[in-house]
Amino acid sequence: MTTKILLPIDHTDDRSWKKALPTALEMAKLYGAELHAVSVIPEIIQLPNLPPNYGSGAKDFVHQKLAAVLEAGGAGDVPIHIEQGSVYRELLKLAHKEGFDHIVMASAKGDFPNYEIGPNLARVVRNAHCTVTVVRD
Repeated sequence: MTTKILLPIDHTDDRSWKKALPTALEMAKLYGAELHAVSVIPEIIQLPNLPPNYGSGAKDFVHQKLAAVLEAGGAGDVPIHIEQGSVYRELLKLAHKEGFDHIVMASAKGDFPNYEIGPNLARVVRNAHCTVTVVRD
């Protein structure tokens, strides 16, 4: 039975939440489950010409953008997680560490043979310890 659902969202790509957010909300309502949203900020490579604090404030910025997406989608009360690193690795670590038993993830547009299955989605589906629902665009 589903009790805790994780919804990865990329605030820069509405395909990551346009259909997946309503689906996740409906599933949470149906199962009486908690819904949480997560956004992963890719690792920032420290180059010699960048200041040491380069990228500070990124988590706050992404949190605000994600909160706006959720509010617009009728999910303003959904808890938000902001992680930093490899997208699929951070999703899998969070899902395992926090006891999520379901991940709802949007597909991405792509070309044959990887139509709508990007590398992060493929790795999450292959390696998740829990059920993964793919919401196709």
